[in-house]
Amino acid sequence: MTPFTVTSREEETLTDIVERRRLRTHFQPIVSVPTGRILAYEALSRGPEGSLLESPLALFQSAGRHGRLIALEYACLASAIERWAETGLGELLFLNVSPEVLIDAATFGATVVALLSQVGLAPSQVVIEITEQSPGIDSQRIVEAVVECQTLGLNFALDDLGDGYAGLRLWSELTPSYVKLDRHFVSGIDGDHVKRRFVRSIIDIAHSLDGRVIAEGVEREAELDALLELGADYCQGWLFAHPEPQPQVGRDDLIAALAALGQTRRLHAAGTEIGRLCVALPALTHEMSVASAAERFTRMPEANALAVVDEADRPVGLLGRQQLMTLLGKRFGFDLHGRRQLSQVMQTQALCVEASEPLERVSRKVTGRADVTRDEDFIITDGGRYRGVGHVINLLQLVTEQQVQIARQANPLTQLPGNRPIRAALERYQQRGSTFVACYLDLDHFKPFNDRFGCALGDQMILILARVLGEATGRDDFLGHLGGDDFVLLLDDDGRLHTRLEAIQRHFARDGSSLLPSLERAAGGFHAKDRFDQWRFFPHTRLSIIALRVPPDAATYSFGDLWSRFKTPAKRAGNGRIVVTLKSPGKSSS
Repeated sequence: MTPFTVTSREEETLTDIVERRRLRTHFQPIVSVPTGRILAYEALSRGPEGSLLESPLALFQSAGRHGRLIALEYACLASAIERWAETGLGELLFLNVSPEVLIDAATFGATVVALLSQVGLAPSQVVIEITEQSPGIDSQRIVEAVVECQTLGLNFALDDLGDGYAGLRLWSELTPSYVKLDRHFVSGIDGDHVKRRFVRSIIDIAHSLDGRVIAEGVEREAELDALLELGADYCQGWLFAHPEPQPQVGRDDLIAALAALGQTRRLHAAGTEIGRLCVALPALTHEMSVASAAERFTRMPEANALAVVDEADRPVGLLGRQQLMTLLGKRFGFDLHGRRQLSQVMQTQALCVEASEPLERVSRKVTGRADVTRDEDFIITDGGRYRGVGHVINLLQLVTEQQVQIARQANPLTQLPGNRPIRAALERYQQRGSTFVACYLDLDHFKPFNDRFGCALGDQMILILARVLGEATGRDDFLGHLGGDDFVLLLDDDGRLHTRLEAIQRHFARDGSSLLPSLERAAGGFHAKDRFDQWRFFPHTRLSIIALRVPPDAATYSFGDLWSRFKTPAKRAGNGRIVVTLKSPGKSSS
């Protein structure tokens, strides 16, 4: 068969698919594990089964080659909206749209609204997911198109965030309701320290812009745990469900699986709950009128804001007293707004947190909000259902109390967490259910150095070590000071462990040696008395490290005993460190 014949067949097949809309639409859920809630389903188009263009990659590449990309996308949109209406599901629908289609905002917006109207759906039920930006398209045209479509009630999401400069630039110019993490950063995030830092930064920025983060491509529970710990709002991937043409069939099983996943993680989070900040204020229903809400506020003068919930008692928004007074305080305010439903006036992007979330994460979410919303109350849920309201002032008070408590238990020299916080951190890491690394670090020949050059210089060396460790410690790590020259560092396990530890030792060797006088530094060490009160030569003070890899199923060890067992081998090792993987209770291997 000649290439010409293949090309002709391909073009004929493509034309037939576009004009007759011979498309298959599959739907994949986007979920919240902490709340057990399905947020939305993403529509994914495929060609006719058994055809040359069955796979989506082949389909869209062919459309690009033959100049039919825009026509194909409109066909996919129409097919997806029709199929979605047939499912009878009430979650949000995510629709993929390229910038080439979007920039003709007048045509695009009118077409989508008309298609939705034909099947009885509202624009607010749809999220337009902007796919990768094509070269040559001015981002300003995309921004203008998005703003115009938002006036029609359409929501927007930015796809594959982190995949190139264009996506980040577009994010900075838009205010999308959702941003999707590129699956590159999700895959293997549980074992990659660098990816965790990138994702933490993206999540912090998104929350500060009142956006929600969706992690794509989640396939393993270890990845899920890492994403939840970092604060991702929603997840999507094969761990939950493959794309299916009839998502309503497996919906109940999916909800049950989410409930099981959420319950397991709430148990792991015990002891770090934000729930004690909860003020149990009665909620408003989304069908309630503005006038009825005003009467409720009158009966509760202590309430600054009240949550708005749906029939399943799940929060859908927040109504603030000030916002309500602004509506009704104007001339003819009651006449104009009194009969409106709360769903039309409430704040839909209100901050919502689970009662089991760690205090630190909630504090970051609250303080990371925009200035105008930073002082607003937030909603607290339990398994996705409304539990109460949290006041920012109470949160700040609790954070302050925790910081004071930590300060009282900190080492007086380095101000790092001391023995009790270290024990608590070890327990917390073990409860997470994922592999971590527990490092014990101390200095070789520190006592002779301290005796020879004095306590003041010895304290300087301890402070240098604390600084070096602090600079090497990520936001997700824990650093504590047991006392003297003994430190503890807790890390997430990744493939760069030896590289990280070697870098710490190298930086300390460089900075610590600067304390020695020039003659001793040139000689490679110093003379001092040993424990037998005899003068002898000691090499430069060196940092020794014992790193224990602790798997999720490890029994509760006495880490002090384990570290002591490997202290001598670490000091005798040529590189001054030893990495030990704990296998099972009572067994270990290096």
